[in-house]
Amino acid sequence: MKIRLDHTFRLAECVCILALAARAQAADQQARIQRVVDDLKSQLSIGQRVEVSVVEANPRLFSVVPQKHEADTPATFLLSVEEDFAQGLSDVELRAAVAHELGHVWIFTHFPFLQTEELANDIASRIVSRDDLAPLYEKVSKRIPQSH
Repeated sequence: MKIRLDHTFRLAECVCILALAARAQAADQQARIQRVVDDLKSQLSIGQRVEVSVVEANPRLFSVVPQKHEADTPATFLLSVEEDFAQGLSDVELRAAVAHELGHVWIFTHFPFLQTEELANDIASRIVSRDDLAPLYEKVSKRIPQSH
């Protein structure tokens, strides 16, 4: 009985350690992405707050949406990022992905009815090279076959 309890305790301990390690890795990933967001946001003169959320699954891999806000306060945006996809991106690809999503934020704050992927890429190309967007979209197309 004691041996069985000891094995059960060790198994539970391993599971807890793995869960804590996964949480720490997600927090590191979130901090990495938030640093890129803050840097590129300033380059695009975006004053709105953009918060990063690393999630287990996001059908679009990266997406940004405005959060509800009071009429007299600036909008806050939530950038949702699929953890596994983000982990597979180089720093250049991550900057390109964030620049594209910030392109959507810029459009929303300037011309909200003109949201298109092409216009988001045009805005992104102000701060990253279009050549940097190409390998990113190749990775996206492998994960989401009919994406833009």
